[in-house]
Amino acid sequence: MPKEVDQKQTEKLTSYPQQTLKQLIEGNTKYAEKCCCKFEKLKTKQTPHVTLLSCCDSRVPQTLFGMDGLNEIFVVKNIGNQFSNSEGSIKYPIIHLKTPLLIVLGHTGCGAIKASLSDYHWEDEAIQREIIGLVNPIKIADREIDMSQVAEDIKFALYAQANVDYQIQRILCDPTLKTKVQKQELYVVGMMFDIHCLYGKEAAHTYITNVNGVTDVSEIKKVDLVKNLGKNTFDALVKRL
Repeated sequence: MPKEVDQKQTEKLTSYPQQTLKQLIEGNTKYAEKCCCKFEKLKTKQTPHVTLLSCCDSRVPQTLFGMDGLNEIFVVKNIGNQFSNSEGSIKYPIIHLKTPLLIVLGHTGCGAIKASLSDYHWEDEAIQREIIGLVNPIKIADREIDMSQVAEDIKFALYAQANVDYQIQRILCDPTLKTKVQKQELYVVGMMFDIHCLYGKEAAHTYITNVNGVTDVSEIKKVDLVKNLGKNTFDALVKRL
């Protein structure tokens, strides 16, 4: 590589984190100017309505529900939106902040799902420990669906959808959370965030795929939680691949 090209590349790599940090600080300054008054009411406590367990993929923002998330959503993120990897963080808002809705949000094109299907043993041990938790839901999906006949993008989405189901089953096996669901103090909703237009024609929509462990769309329709959605919304956004 020519010296001048190498130097330019080095300067670019060096300046990139500096520019990013500068943008973050400037962005926070603007945010504080706009939102500082909102925090006067939030100094003593938080009162979120939703606990959101989602993948930490940067393409899956908590603002996807049209809220800024401030005092509305208690967000828990890990690779592959796994219950066991963040169990305490998930149970805390449900038990102590009384959030009545727990959303388990998967997404299309999940890198964690792809990693679990690869030879990940060369990865850092900490990353391995998180990836290995995705092996079981993939095995279950393989038993139920002949993936050899499925296009690759759909296959990864099916695995991610199956993983949402698996995590909800794990949640419902927890005695404390199971009791809350039985008392209708908690609803557990599985969703898929569609980045790749696999569930519908437009990207960035979320689709309900599971409610309290129920995965049959016709049965989900009978659950009290979704009755207020309206037929058109239900037909469009309650969907499984």
